[in-house]
Amino acid sequence: MRSKTNLFFAAILGLQLLMFVPMIASAASGIGSDEISLEQSDLVIDSLHTQEPPGTESMVTTYYGKRFHGRRTASGDVYDMNAFTCAHKTLPFGTILKVENPKNGKSVIVKVNDRGPFTRGRHLDLSYAAARELDMLLAGVIPTEVTIYPPETALALGLLAVAPSDSIKG
Repeated sequence: MRSKTNLFFAAILGLQLLMFVPMIASAASGIGSDEISLEQSDLVIDSLHTQEPPGTESMVTTYYGKRFHGRRTASGDVYDMNAFTCAHKTLPFGTILKVENPKNGKSVIVKVNDRGPFTRGRHLDLSYAAARELDMLLAGVIPTEVTIYPPETALALGLLAVAPSDSIKG
């Protein structure tokens, strides 16, 4: 009786192998072929062309100026209050930001080269020059709309040309 049961299960397993192995083989036969690779490349290229532009984030923004002028920033750059730079707690150094003051519509392009601000509830510290461009010197702290551009994207969009003295180190 036991050998008949084993023979029955072996026959079932054999039939399953005969049915499913050809289906699996035909599905896997195109993997690695040039045709599949070209289709995937076209899909990747198409997705790059149809990506949405970077979104904006609301950030509470302040500025720092004369007291830090000439000191080293966290990135190793020397802080220049007349350059268009900023400090952010986590964004990579070299990231380009477009910062807009929603109250007056003015905007400025800055490069992240420092860490901060270290006051609770604040997200971005602008250089004195960038704050002046946004007309926020009197207020000191304002809500802003910030668009984040990784360095490669900013370079491709030509955003680095706006602040030539703040070019990204390679």
